[in-house]
Amino acid sequence: MFELQSRIEITNYILNKFISLSKIVNIESSILGLLVFMIHWFFIAIPLITILVGTINWKFWISICIWISIYIFHFYFNGCILTKIERRLFNDREKWYGPWTPVTGLISLLKGNPTKELMNNVFFCWGILLSIFTLIRIFYYFFKVIKFNYMIKN
Repeated sequence: MFELQSRIEITNYILNKFISLSKIVNIESSILGLLVFMIHWFFIAIPLITILVGTINWKFWISICIWISIYIFHFYFNGCILTKIERRLFNDREKWYGPWTPVTGLISLLKGNPTKELMNNVFFCWGILLSIFTLIRIFYYFFKVIKFNYMIKN
């Protein structure tokens, strides 16, 4: 799809722009990292809650589009670009995994230090579970709508 070298260049360009931004607006990089972290949580938590427990309406479908975009960007950037930005701003490239940091703590207790490959597998499994749950919700919703429409006609 896209060459590895061009993806690396784009990733580094984005990361360097955030470092430059922290210098331009005269904000300490760790404060900007915290701001990026809060935005990161906002962009994953609100759509996730909508998908898991929200009603199936236009917000639900937008949330699905957001999560599909998250998966696409995750695979394009070989990890979450926001987590990479946070790592760069926090100067912590070894132990920071963004929203997955609590999971890495649990993995460290059970198995030892998590690897990038392991964390990608955790993300992949999470994607499968979320997709299955979402598909079940959608099928149940459409079954309910079809059944309701059938009952009205008869």
